[in-house]
Amino acid sequence: MNGRLLYFFAKSFLKKISCLDYVLIKGEALSMMAYGKEGQRNTTDIDILTSRENVAKFEKILLDEGYEQDNNTRESRIFCLSKSHQIIPFAKQIDIFKTSVDINFDILWGEYIGKRIDIKKFISESAEMSIYGCKIKTLSPLKSFVQLVLHHYKDMNSVFLLATEKCFKIDMFRDIYNLLKNNPKDISLEKLYAVSTGYEITPYVYYILYYTGLLFEDEMLNEYINAFAAEEGKELLNCYGLDELERRKWKVDFQTRLENDNLHDIIKNDLTDKDVEKIAINKKVFLGE
Repeated sequence: MNGRLLYFFAKSFLKKISCLDYVLIKGEALSMMAYGKEGQRNTTDIDILTSRENVAKFEKILLDEGYEQDNNTRESRIFCLSKSHQIIPFAKQIDIFKTSVDINFDILWGEYIGKRIDIKKFISESAEMSIYGCKIKTLSPLKSFVQLVLHHYKDMNSVFLLATEKCFKIDMFRDIYNLLKNNPKDISLEKLYAVSTGYEITPYVYYILYYTGLLFEDEMLNEYINAFAAEEGKELLNCYGLDELERRKWKVDFQTRLENDNLHDIIKNDLTDKDVEKIAINKKVFLGE
């Protein structure tokens, strides 16, 4: 959907949540930070990041605004809150247009067993931004970069997503490159390294920077890649899987992953019974299959 239409139809909802603690992530907010204006990314939904304790408040407002959830069962809700970073998306049909809102309460994945990031604190220093005439809250460029890195890493390594979506796209790395390149002071090497060390996510930052560097040759980017290079990050490069138990080596190179629309055919013979079960559960919860 055109971003302008998306925000036009969501204007009432965005106004009602102005008093709540949240930030918009990805989408048009990222377009503004990475490219300097709206409409530079393919925006199909509105992504909200809030603390877990505020999720119910957003759900109520969305329901009051006529948004609905598919497969909204007690079991699905328990699964989302305990094993995911988001709840089941909300959608609203308006004439021929369908608007969607995703509520996220974490920027790490459900399988993550390391140090968690306090989302309430993470979003506490939000900045105001105007998108198509709507006043919204969003993250600083530095925190947006952190969120985007973790989001891309999750997408590129989740066995569920690898089995159901195209998870390697040039646009993902273009967003990373432009967000970094167009915000050199806000996302300086010193600041990014300090915040990444504090959150204990340096291997994932290296992973995303490394692959971005394969597509965008840039002296500044190379400086960041070299600074973040460490054995733990290098060990992730040719693997997929979000935890040690499901992590496996890729049998194809990065270029093949980037060009292939069906990575499930490549990994399916390496999936365990537990992986297959996990994919089936996620399909049922998030895709209604």
